[in-house]
Amino acid sequence: MRRAWAGLLLLALAGCALGQPIAQQAVDYNHAVETAANSLLVTNILRARDEQPLHFTAMPQIRGSLSVGLGQPGVGLPIAGSQQGLSLGLSGANSPSFDVSALDTQDFIRGLLDPLELGVLRYYFDRGYPDPMLLMLLFSAVTDPTTGQRLHNDPRCWLNRPDCPGGLGTAAAVRASLDASLARGRPAFNTYLALIPLGAPLTGAQVAENGVLPLVAEGKLRLVPGPGGRFQLFRTESRTATCYRVPFRGGQVLVPSGTTDPAVLARGNSPVCTQDEVVETPRAVPHPELARAQQVHIRSVQEIIHFLGTLVKVQADLPRQPDGSATCIPFDLSPDHSRQSCLFQLVPGRGDAGSVTVEHAGRPWHVPPFRDPGQGGRPRGDYSMRVLALLSDLVNLKKSSTAIPATRAVQVVR
Repeated sequence: MRRAWAGLLLLALAGCALGQPIAQQAVDYNHAVETAANSLLVTNILRARDEQPLHFTAMPQIRGSLSVGLGQPGVGLPIAGSQQGLSLGLSGANSPSFDVSALDTQDFIRGLLDPLELGVLRYYFDRGYPDPMLLMLLFSAVTDPTTGQRLHNDPRCWLNRPDCPGGLGTAAAVRASLDASLARGRPAFNTYLALIPLGAPLTGAQVAENGVLPLVAEGKLRLVPGPGGRFQLFRTESRTATCYRVPFRGGQVLVPSGTTDPAVLARGNSPVCTQDEVVETPRAVPHPELARAQQVHIRSVQEIIHFLGTLVKVQADLPRQPDGSATCIPFDLSPDHSRQSCLFQLVPGRGDAGSVTVEHAGRPWHVPPFRDPGQGGRPRGDYSMRVLALLSDLVNLKKSSTAIPATRAVQVVR
C-alpha cells in the first residue's frame, strides 16, 4: 500500500512539474509565429520594391506534444542496514508539430485587392495615429475637380521625379491637398445611399407598362410614391462623405469639408454627414460648393505594400546623411514642422534589439524600432515599426475576408 501511494505522489509531482514547460512552450510558439509573420510582411515589402510577386502563408495551428514516461517501479531490499525504498523512473519528451498554409484563396486575394473599408479607416483615425501618417499611408490619390487630373500620393511625386505616375509638377498639388485636409481637423466619415431622380414622375400605368417593376424587384432602381398618385424613379449610388466639424454661432456644425456658406451652416448638420439616404435635388446650375468636390482614393492592403516598397526604393536613391546613415522622407507631427518622423525605412544589415531582421536576395535587412522625435538624442523620429504593426493588423483582417463591400472613393467638398 505504501508503494502505491508513493507512486501516485510521484505522478502528481510530475504533473505539476509539467505546468512550467507547457507555459513556456506556449510562449515559445507565440514568438515563432511573431517572427514568421513579421518576416513575411517585410519580405513582401522587399518583393514589392523589386517588382516581384507577393506571397503569403500562415501558421493556422501549432500542436505541442509533451509526454511523460514512467519506468518500472522496484523495491529495494535492505542491505547493510539500509532502509527498504521505492524507486521510480521518470522521463519526458517534446515533439511539437505545426501546419503551414498558403494564403492563395479567392477570398483572401480579393480582400487584399479591395480598398479598405470605411469602418477600418474610422477606427485608425479615432485610435490616435498621427493624421499625416494615415493620409500618407492609406490614401493613394486625389482627383482635382477642375481638371479631372488624378494627383498621386506617391514618393516619386513628392520629389517631382520624372517617373511620377501623374507626371511632373504634381508634388505641390498633392501636398496642398493633404495640408488642406489636415487643417480642417480630424475627419468624420459617413456612408450614405444617394437617390438620384430618373426623369419625371410616372403614373401607375406607366410604371406597369415600362418594365420598371422587375428592375425595382432586383434592387437596381428605387420607386417612391409621390403626390397625386404618381411615382418617382430613383437610381441608387453608394457614396461616402468626408465631413468636418465647423464652428458656427457658438456651436459646431458637421458639414462636408470646405463648406463655408452661412446659409448652409445655418441649416445645421449636413444630411450627407448624418443620414443613411439622401435624395439629390436636380439643379440647373451646380451648387458652387459642390462644384469643387474632389475624390480621395483609398488604398487596398496590396497597394499599401507596394507603396512601402516604392518608398524604400526611392529613399535608397537619396544621398546618405553626413554620418553615413540612410535618408528617409519624413512627415510632420506638428504644424510648425518642429517634430518630424520617418514614415517607413528598411535599412541594410542586421538591426539591434527591438528591430525586425530578414534575409532577402542573400542580404540582411531590418526595420528599425519605434522612436519618437528627440528619443535617444535623435531629433527625427522613426515610425517604421508602427507602420509595420498597422500593416500586420490589416493583413490579419483579410485572412478571413469574404466579399466585403468596400469604399473605392471618398467624396470630399472643399
